[in-house]
Amino acid sequence: MNSFRKILQRNPVIKFCASLKITLTCLILLFILTFWGTVDQVYNGLYLTQERFFNSFFFLVGGFLPFPGAQLVLWVLFINLVCVAVTRLVYKWNQAGIIVTHFGLLLFFVAAFVTLHGVEESHLTLMEGEAANVSSAYHDWEIALWKGKDGEKDVAAYDVKGLRPGRQLEFLEYGMILTAGRYYPNSEAYSGGQVTDAVLNASGIQTLKAAALNKEPEKNLPGCALTVSCSDQDTASVILYGGEDNPVKITKGGTDYFLQLRRKSFPLPFLLRLKDFTVEWYPNTELARSYKSLVEITPAGGGSREVLISMNKPLRYKNFALYQSSYAVDKAGVESSTLAVVRNPGRLLPYFASFITFAGLAVHFLLMAFKRKRNE
Repeated sequence: MNSFRKILQRNPVIKFCASLKITLTCLILLFILTFWGTVDQVYNGLYLTQERFFNSFFFLVGGFLPFPGAQLVLWVLFINLVCVAVTRLVYKWNQAGIIVTHFGLLLFFVAAFVTLHGVEESHLTLMEGEAANVSSAYHDWEIALWKGKDGEKDVAAYDVKGLRPGRQLEFLEYGMILTAGRYYPNSEAYSGGQVTDAVLNASGIQTLKAAALNKEPEKNLPGCALTVSCSDQDTASVILYGGEDNPVKITKGGTDYFLQLRRKSFPLPFLLRLKDFTVEWYPNTELARSYKSLVEITPAGGGSREVLISMNKPLRYKNFALYQSSYAVDKAGVESSTLAVVRNPGRLLPYFASFITFAGLAVHFLLMAFKRKRNE
């Protein structure tokens, strides 16, 4: 083991990657990105700032000058720490605190990777007395097809990311193939009067036009044109628009099928029912001071319990966390509550990393204290 480590220590690439200059450079770049991103979100919104500064490997400054994004910097820093662990750390008992602290920091990077690529963020809007076990994405969309409209239904869906003209979406269980035509991430829809046989649409839309992307992506309404081919060789042209509440009905063999462009759905392992929603106002104003939702959660295995979700008190169930996000009151005075739903399979990793790092620092300082005491 020692001989293998000596070979790694003499490797010029690993030796270069373990340089403390790289560590310092990465820390400076992270400070710049954090400050820059904090200022930029005032003008471009939180989502676009995250995508540009923190979820990218690099971005262009002024349209031509590349600058490293947080993903690239963090990957370089992670490799730097791994190489330091291989070449610089002294694996002896009197260095146990430093070793444990170092591996605690590496676990922070693992937690960040799992969170970035594994987290699912969605929302759930309920009126009082209403229940649901499916949440909807904020800005991810899908093309869904199902048979029958009432009661429980099996839904087949395709994510629209990467949808290109000519791509075929196969719904073989329903004997249908959808061929993509035009797709607009944000669009404007125009009605041409009554729906004709040439173009099927639930709202009389006959034309779609591209629109500029909104800096708040949840406000973008995509649209697409599709050609539906059935197993009996029948074809139909369909226009789907994200701003429609009703699906397009396609009749085949005496059976009604429904097609819709909708926000991506996420099944939940529990049924959530909104029993009561309350809001408190600041005196003599229409500004909400606080609002909270009394919900009943029924897991898939049975049994139920009531939980009060407020602005600073989320509901946690396994890898899910539900936060009070917003509310609405319609013209009839009916209240509805919107809950942010976050599924994070790595939610415990930051706690483990913090505990390991703290334990390493505690061991290190205790060993230093014992050493000083012994020397005295």
